[in-house]
Amino acid sequence: MGSFGVPREYDFFTGFELYRVFSPNEKSHLLNILRLVLPSITFVIILIAWLLEPVTLFGAIVQFEVLFFLNVLLLLVFEFTIYISRLYTRALSPAFVFASSFAVLILSGTLLLKLPNATVQGISVLDALFTATSAVSVTGLAVVDTGTYFTRMGHWIILGLIQLGGLGVLTLTTFFAYFFKGSSSFQEDLHIKDFLSSETLGGLLELSIKIVVFTLGIELAAACLVFFNLPEGFFETLDDRLFFSLFHAVSAFCNAGFSTLTNGLYEGPMRFSYNVHLAIAFLVVTGGIGFNIVFNIFVYARFKALSWYNRFVLRLPKYHKTVRLVTLNTKIVLYTTGALILAGTVLFLILEQKHTLAEHPSWWGKLVTSLFGSITPRTAGFNTVNMSELAVPTVIITILLMWIGASPGSTGGGIKTSTFALASLNIFTTASGKNRVELGSREVPQHSINRAFAIISLSLIVIGIGILLITTVEPGLDFMHIAFEVFSAYSTVGLSLGITTGLSDFSKFVLIFVMFVGRVGSLNLLIGMIRQTKSLPYRYPQESVLIN
Repeated sequence: MGSFGVPREYDFFTGFELYRVFSPNEKSHLLNILRLVLPSITFVIILIAWLLEPVTLFGAIVQFEVLFFLNVLLLLVFEFTIYISRLYTRALSPAFVFASSFAVLILSGTLLLKLPNATVQGISVLDALFTATSAVSVTGLAVVDTGTYFTRMGHWIILGLIQLGGLGVLTLTTFFAYFFKGSSSFQEDLHIKDFLSSETLGGLLELSIKIVVFTLGIELAAACLVFFNLPEGFFETLDDRLFFSLFHAVSAFCNAGFSTLTNGLYEGPMRFSYNVHLAIAFLVVTGGIGFNIVFNIFVYARFKALSWYNRFVLRLPKYHKTVRLVTLNTKIVLYTTGALILAGTVLFLILEQKHTLAEHPSWWGKLVTSLFGSITPRTAGFNTVNMSELAVPTVIITILLMWIGASPGSTGGGIKTSTFALASLNIFTTASGKNRVELGSREVPQHSINRAFAIISLSLIVIGIGILLITTVEPGLDFMHIAFEVFSAYSTVGLSLGITTGLSDFSKFVLIFVMFVGRVGSLNLLIGMIRQTKSLPYRYPQESVLIN
């Protein structure tokens, strides 16, 4: 055993480890080799620079700071992966580990944002905690101007927190565990099963790898799309243009809503860059629809493509499938998402004609802005209009869209589209006198209905308490503005009517708690605190309770 009770093969590198990694009897992995080779190369380069050039050892390290930073980052990732893996062996609830991973990430982000080089003129502990919580919970609410208050290093820290918070620490831990260990344990699969919204324990390691690879791939592709559609002359240097594209691609896919522009996408000519708006809207929908849904769509698309190829190219007999490729969950999410986007776009287009849409001369511009205004409340938080000029009916509709949020197993928050769909279906089922919820040729299990109503009830309780606390200490603020802020925080949206920066310290603490609960999930947090009952070997006599 190594230090801190960690097995020797996972301890910090020693002379024997180098032999062990390259030994034919040991199974080598890419990152396992890198964590030994990279420090060695870095040390040799820094040593040569120190001996051959008239600089101090610290000067040699600064000269190769990128290599030094990559080395430290690799060690941190490795040690954090091992630490999380050790937690799986403890008798802890998966919900507790899930919530704790976000809490640790938030505290780490707070310390990083307190570094002198992260901000222009320093930042208070509370504002750093608020920013870190907003980034990790992929919310986007900001008590300081993200673009001018933080340095490029601070922006990179926020970007990293957004990526880690969007994918989830457990997903990344499982991903890196593949490279460090080559496999995942039963405990690890059990802990990430609910977070990935998987119905089985098999294939979770492969699913984690697919999620990370898909995320990074689509973010890079979208960053290129944003880069080539940015307004000419809006950025001074190529570096600023590249970083803006990457930052907003990651922020959009993770449904974070953070922007390096003071007024968001409403800044200057950016409000009329409709191609950029469409690219970001596509990222928001893709990130918020759920990874399982995306992969299920890929499976169906591949099957249809092969069917058409066999039928029209190879001229084979038509093949009739006997397996349902599109799951019930996929249908519910796609239909609900499509209906919400369509309804939100039409209502925004009608209600904002004489308000925020008045500055867009073309119908194409009005349509894209309305579409963006319908998509962004679904936990994204970007704005291409002046939020303070929205009509009151639009504000109410935006609150409803924020509350519903994204889909299960995605980077977004809210009560989720499937929860809203099941609750709505249950209303019609109850009204029609049926005793079970049916959709198509499938019956929805009762435990899913129970979970949906538990999530709705808990969300309203948390939001109600948040509004009550803030209205108590902020009597001068408009109730609609406060309600909008709390709904935005719980649903991890990030949209605001302009009161965030002026809130008191107590109100900021309330929003920090609401954002954390909204990202982790109020039901997950409750499950982590209450001891679970495996089964009830008895039943009491039933007695009706008056409801209406």
